[in-house]
This record gives sequence, structure tokens and C-alpha cells, in this order.
Amino acid sequence: MPEIKPHNGRPAIFIDGKVYPPMMATIRTIDNDKMRIDKEYYRQLGKAGIKIYFLICDTEWLKPGAINLFREEAEALLEVVPDAYIVPRIGLHPTNEWIKAHPEECCKYSDGTQPGTRLFTESYVTDLPMQYSMCSEKWREDAGKALSDTWDVLMSLPYADRIIGCFFAAGGTSEWYYILQMFNDNGAVLDHGESFRRNFTKYLTRKYGSDTMLQKAWGREDVTLENPAIPEPEAHYYTREIDLDCAVRKNMLSNAPVPAMESMGSNIGTFVNIDKRQDVYDFYRAWHNGTAESVIYYGSIIKTKTPDKLTGAFYGSFGCTNYFKDGTGAAVLKVLDSNVIDFLAAPGVYENRAPGGFVGQRETFDSFALRNKIFIIEDDSRTHHENRYFGSQYGLFDLEDSINVLKREFGRTICEDVQGWWFDQLLGGKRYKDPEMYKLFTRQTEIAHEAYSLDRTASSEIAFIFDEESAHVTSFRTTKELVELMRNYEIARIGAPVDQYYHNDMANPNMPSYKMYVFFNVFTLTNEEREAIKAKLRMDNAVAVWMYASGIINPEAQPKFDVANIEQLTGIKVGMINDCYDANFRFGGTETPFTDNLDKRFVFGNPTEKRTMCVGYAEDLNWSSSLYPVFYTEDKDADVAASFMTSGKPAFTVKKCDGFTSIFYGAKHIAAETMRNIAKGAGCHIYSDSGDVLFANRNYITFHASTSGKKTIKLPENSSAFEVYEKKYYCENSNEIIFDTVVGETKMFRITKK
Repeated sequence: MPEIKPHNGRPAIFIDGKVYPPMMATIRTIDNDKMRIDKEYYRQLGKAGIKIYFLICDTEWLKPGAINLFREEAEALLEVVPDAYIVPRIGLHPTNEWIKAHPEECCKYSDGTQPGTRLFTESYVTDLPMQYSMCSEKWREDAGKALSDTWDVLMSLPYADRIIGCFFAAGGTSEWYYILQMFNDNGAVLDHGESFRRNFTKYLTRKYGSDTMLQKAWGREDVTLENPAIPEPEAHYYTREIDLDCAVRKNMLSNAPVPAMESMGSNIGTFVNIDKRQDVYDFYRAWHNGTAESVIYYGSIIKTKTPDKLTGAFYGSFGCTNYFKDGTGAAVLKVLDSNVIDFLAAPGVYENRAPGGFVGQRETFDSFALRNKIFIIEDDSRTHHENRYFGSQYGLFDLEDSINVLKREFGRTICEDVQGWWFDQLLGGKRYKDPEMYKLFTRQTEIAHEAYSLDRTASSEIAFIFDEESAHVTSFRTTKELVELMRNYEIARIGAPVDQYYHNDMANPNMPSYKMYVFFNVFTLTNEEREAIKAKLRMDNAVAVWMYASGIINPEAQPKFDVANIEQLTGIKVGMINDCYDANFRFGGTETPFTDNLDKRFVFGNPTEKRTMCVGYAEDLNWSSSLYPVFYTEDKDADVAASFMTSGKPAFTVKKCDGFTSIFYGAKHIAAETMRNIAKGAGCHIYSDSGDVLFANRNYITFHASTSGKKTIKLPENSSAFEVYEKKYYCENSNEIIFDTVVGETKMFRITKK
């Protein structure tokens, strides 16, 4: 019987009482209606210790004969890996005939158009006549019946005991996102379809309960729960167009006054004008909740039939995604708390993957562990076996490059204590089909089992705090700067491990204690949530770093958007300039323990190099950060360590509050070096200050070199460091590991105390 339960301080997958640590595997094998199966590939992966496989399986409703294709692969796998376990990855897409018969269940633009789109998955590629709505109850019902029928057949197979769970696939690339854009070429906006309108009504009914309360919240007497108005295109201005307007430099003489930014009335800079346009925020909350409810619906079908099987899906993507239109990132806690979903999955982002870099993750996975759920990384690490296009794009030119990247990804998985599967997307399998990689996987299996035999409780001293709801009160670029640029370029270069949570977890008595908490996009908080955060900070006597406009919106206050709300949360009095300024600032004010080692002439607040968007985005934004509005401190009792260069207002302020230290950081982007210095001031242990990639927990350190040369890792106490691939000690009873390395090399140390 499969189950997820705590094991040495962290959730793990168990089958019949035996723990199964990372890694698992998925191989793309379906070529239209034929299978390309290499039994020897499976045999070698099985010999290397990989025992859990996600096999693609569409419904008979979508693809007649799909179960026979699944059986062909499953039986080939079990023939050569008889102790393997299987999780079917079931596609829940409707047929094109169904879509044509149910246009009311599909997405519609405000101009009445319902365009088709291209759907691509690993087993099913087609031109959809329309984009089906992922909150459609009719789709849930019909796809749910197909899922139920498929599951009944799978459970009747003679090897049903080897099937341990079900993974739900829908939307673009099976990752539960809408393929259509939020706006079409004519400027019309989604979604005016009947299925979403019904979903919107249900969402608003749950939230407001009556027409009177809805009308009060929206400030409109012409709306009802049964007939909620879909926000007009202009109301969405703050989501994306404002970013483009901020990025465009005005055409003017150099000595002329800078013209004020325009406003559509629906925005306050890059924020929604929540006091006037609550409807836009509610629209996006309903959009994401609708997708989450479909995931939950399918989970309930499987759990009702087979409560002892695991369930999961792609959901919760908060990176390399569109926080608004995709509909798959902002109701994660709803899914995790549903009790019918055991795990969620997402691939890492696609930028910064080359040797010397690291793969940013899309999910807030320590919140999963608090709920005894598991986050699984779909680790589609490229290798030198790709074609020359991908080999060049990801900097993988030979076996050594590939091995070091696979070591890096596995080391992160172990050190951050999540799950993962290697994903070979090359038809028939080729990516990891290599004798040296089989040897690597064999060794990694041994390492993983050792790691799971040890104490797995949290040991990080830094917690990053995020908010899924706040993604819809501010612009795309604001969230990307605050959340993604940190996760994709900076987090692994701090030199210390970091745990990641939603702010809701601050009220959870099981949340570990940390020396430093960094609040990134936590903009909207109720009174109760504010008090829970401050209580946790006081309990831990912690340092709190508040990024940009933390707490600016209080849905229980009047007005909801007010700088007084920031002071209520942070303890620091804040002012606001309702105009667009650059984010540049310099240190040079009061010396503080958090800023001692920072260059006084360096310009902070902007990314230090051009960031390219990940694969799949249409544009490449110029990441010159702008602040609109500008938030700054005006607190006489606080120490000002830095000021904005164009406005002269305080940008970095430190204040001792009631039981915790409060730091206001007025920009959106923060570099690893700055974060490292703040962490040192907070008393956090820094393993490395070289800016190389580092992941660590109480038992392992994974180091991936971004530059060549001699490196030093500082240990919290005298210990021994054993490199797990070379199988040799680099130090014994010492507080330092010193070694020479080259760009792209990965070392993984097992740390033991004597």
C-alpha cells in the first residue's frame, strides 16, 4: 500500500512499509498511436535503483486504444524491472468533437470570439477548435467519467498492485495552464464564456454570500451574484500594460520636467486600485480557484474509488509562468488542504540552467512538508545527447558537462529535501541513455537511501515568505522581480540554505523557527494574518526583511490600500510617492550590522546583468527596475542605511520593534550579496561567500562552481566532509572545506560531526 508519511522529520513516499527516496523516472514513448519502447533502457534504470515510473496514459474517451498503449509500456517495464511501481499520467483533455458540441464550456473573449489553439502533450497533439475551460463543470463531469472508466480498467489489470497512484494532466503541455492569451489581437479580454461565468458566481457566492455584500465590495449596484460583470479590458491595465509603460523612457529634453505617469483609474501605479476595482482582483482569484477545484474534483474520484492510492497533478507554478492568465498558480493551499491530493509537481524554470548556474524552482515546497504533502520536481535536465540546438542553449557539450549538471540537480533535491523524477522527453528515450549516467544514478540511489536514514528535520536559518493571493493585486513584472529573479538567479548564491513558505504558515505551530524571515510579495494581509506574523517574529526574536510594499493592502481596513497598513505590519512609518522612479539606491547612511560589508558606491536595486526570459515567453523585458509607487521610510526612530538616488528618500531602514528587528527594503530586486550581508547581521551561518551555487542541509552540502579557483566552505562546527562521488574526505574534524574547482564542477559532501 502506498502512502506519504513523516520519515525522520520530513514526508516520504512509502510502499508496503518501505521508503522510496528520490529519484523516479518518466520516458516519452508514444509516437502518435505507436510505442517506442527500449526495454534495455528500462532494465538499466531499474538496475541503477529507479523503481517508480510515471507512465503516460490517455483515456479511451480521448484516444481509443490508449489503455492498450499503456499496457504495452507497463508490461515491458515490469518484464525487465519486476519490482517497479507505476503512476499513470492520465490526460483529461476532451475530444475535439466534445469541444465543438459544447462551445458554452469553452473560453470566450469579450468580443464574442472563441478561437482555436494548438495543444501539445507528450502523447497527444492536436489543433483545438476552441480552448476548453478548466473550470467547466461539464468537462469535469465527462472527463471525470472517462477517468473513472479508465481507472476501473487499470485496477482490473493483473499488476494493479504495482500501480500506486494517479497523476492528472490537462491544459497546455499537461501542466494545467490556458494556452490562449488573456487578451486577443483586438484587445478583447477573457473569459466571457458561460462556464467561467457560472464558476465566477459560485466563487462570489462563497466569498460574499449575498447581492448586498457583493455590491458593497464592488461599489456597484448593478451587479448580482447570478450576473457578475466580467471586468472590461481597461480594468486589467495594472496586470501587464503598466509594466510596458514604466519601461518606456519618455521622449523629452534632458532639462525638462518628467511627465507624470498616466492612470486608467483602475490602478495605483503597478497595483490594482483595490478600493475601486475589487472586481478585477476577484476575477483572477476565481480564475485560479476554478482550475484548482478541477484538480480537486479528479482527486476525489480516485480517492473515493481507491483511497489507498496516491494522487497528484501539475499545479502551483509560480515561475516561468503567467501569474494571471495561466490559472495554475494561486490556489495551491486550497489544493493541499483538500485531503484528496498527495503531491503537486512542476518542472524547474528554463533559464540559468547551463553549467555554473542553477535551476530555479516554481513552488513553495516547505509549505507542502508542513501539510505532509510532497513537491515533485519534474527534472527534465538536458544532456549532451540533445540535438545541437539544445546542447548549445543549455551549455551541455560533453559528458562531463552532463554529469556535473545531473549531480547539481540531484544534490539540490536531496539538500532541499523534495522528490523528483528524471524526465526523458526524447522520443523512445535518449537523454540519460548512457553507461556513465547509469553508474551515476546507481551511486545517487545509494546516497538517497543514506540521506533518508538520517535526521531530515529543517536546519535552515532563513525563511523566504511568499503570498499566492498577492500575485493578483500587482503587475506581472512586480511579482517576477520580487519572486522569480530571486528564485532563478540569486537564492542559491546566498551561501546559506533557505526554506520557502506561504505567509499563512506563520500561524502554524509546527512551522520551524528561523533567525531571519524575508517577505517578498506579501502585499495583502488581514488583521489576523498580520498578528500571526508578528507573533511568530517575536517568538523567534527574529530579523524581518520587508520587501517593497509588504502589507500595503488590508482587506478589512478603510481604505484598503494605505501606507498605514505597512506601518501596522512592519512597525516602521512609511511614505509614498505616487509616481514612477527608478529603483537605484546606494548605501552610505547609518552603519548597521546588516550592511557593513556593502560597497558604498555600488548602485543597488537593479539586476546586475540582463536577464533573459525563459523559453516560451514572447518578449524579452529590459530588467531595469522601476518603482511605481515609490515606498520609503519616514520614521525618526529608525536607522537609515541607504537612500534612493533620484528621490533621495530612505530605501533601507532598520528599526528595533517589539520583540523583533524590522528592516524595510524599498526596492523589488535584491542581489545574493545583499541578502548574504543581511543574513550575517541576523546571525545566520554563511557556508560560502564566493557567489557560487550552494545547497545545504544538516547532513549534506552540494557545491556547484560558477567560477574556477580555490574555494572555501565554512562549516557551523568542526566536522568531517566526505565527497560522495569521489569517496574521499576533504577535511576531518575541521570547520573548513578547502578545494580547487573549475566552472561547472559539482561536489557533494556528506557532513559528519566528531
